[in-house]
Amino acid sequence: MAGMNGSTPVREAILGAAPAFYGAMTQFAERLVQTPSMPGEEGDIADIVAETMRSLQYDDVWRDGAGNIIGVLRGTASGPTVQFNAHLDHVSPGAHTLWARPPYGGVIEKDILYGRGASDVKGALASQVFLVPVLRGAGLRPAGDVYVTGVVLEEVGGFGSEYLAKEMPTTYAVLAEATNNQICRGHRGRTFVRVTFTGLSVHASAPERGGNPHFAAARFLLGLRDLPMVTHPTFGASSVAPTLIETDQTSGNVTPGTVSLFLDWRNVPTEGVNEIFSGLEPILRAAEADAPGVTGTMEAVGRPVQSYTGLSATMPPTRGFETKEEDPVLLAAHKCLEHVLDRPVDIGTWTFATDGGHLAHHGITTIGFAPGEERFAHTIHDQVDLGKMREALAGNAALALALTSLESPRNPV
Repeated sequence: MAGMNGSTPVREAILGAAPAFYGAMTQFAERLVQTPSMPGEEGDIADIVAETMRSLQYDDVWRDGAGNIIGVLRGTASGPTVQFNAHLDHVSPGAHTLWARPPYGGVIEKDILYGRGASDVKGALASQVFLVPVLRGAGLRPAGDVYVTGVVLEEVGGFGSEYLAKEMPTTYAVLAEATNNQICRGHRGRTFVRVTFTGLSVHASAPERGGNPHFAAARFLLGLRDLPMVTHPTFGASSVAPTLIETDQTSGNVTPGTVSLFLDWRNVPTEGVNEIFSGLEPILRAAEADAPGVTGTMEAVGRPVQSYTGLSATMPPTRGFETKEEDPVLLAAHKCLEHVLDRPVDIGTWTFATDGGHLAHHGITTIGFAPGEERFAHTIHDQVDLGKMREALAGNAALALALTSLESPRNPV
């Protein structure tokens, strides 16, 4: 399909079959938004996704050990495999009174679906799940196996996709993270760093008897403000933001023994933990030298998670990744989407981190295509345009055909 021009039978078959599923796809998306699915609490929505896949006559549907739901449409040949990857969890809605519409209401007004997770990523999940019946309705079958996956715990480090990439690696992946129906090809990573200064705690009436780590922390922050950042030709510079501060004291008349600073480091793909620590080392040692009796340490903080199936892990830093502009997968996807959607399609990058870093780390060439818009994600205005969902449905069906038709040096699944 990617090589066809003009009005082709495949394109017309997809566009002709898709409208029959618009109503069911919309109802499914409503139901998803109406089902709370905080990280670690995705069991109910996982059941809904699995039930829907079975009703749509997927060739097989199952739940893996992490609680991910996987449905498959078997291909006609030994072409590359592709997974359409959407996460089941969402961030907290916060105070419901701040929302103009109930966050779990699944309200539709003027062709817009509102509610927590609508843009991130339940509208996109619906447009992926329904690509299989569109292909069946069009009488089309991919050359390789197509997997549609609903993964757990994306919002807290990506445990579901990390597990899936190890247990069921595919050749390619299409992420459902918000792209406004354009293409994204990578993002920076996220490393959470704790810097701890340890001194000597004393009564606040005689501070000269101790070593107050606050002063070393202050000196460190001043140095951090002027720290040169690593740059990248695609993603620009890494960034760092001090976020939290903790001490070992709750009494206001005692100087602390320890002060910990937490840094949210958004690192370009070429910068790992070792490079981050190498950059921080000089200002850490300068802070120690300016505060006699105080020592400093650094560590990358992992995030402990537990799935609704009972599996637990400590997640590593979120990995950055980049699919190169000249990659055949990206080029084929771009040509395919411009053809089936009959409009220009931009190629860009995400400003936020996704599960794509985990997938790419395991050798899965990854891109993003989805109807959600980044500006609505994680906000009280969370929403998805149903017209864009309908467009994404056709785009996903076309991608399934185009990507499984590529020549590939490997086919892991």
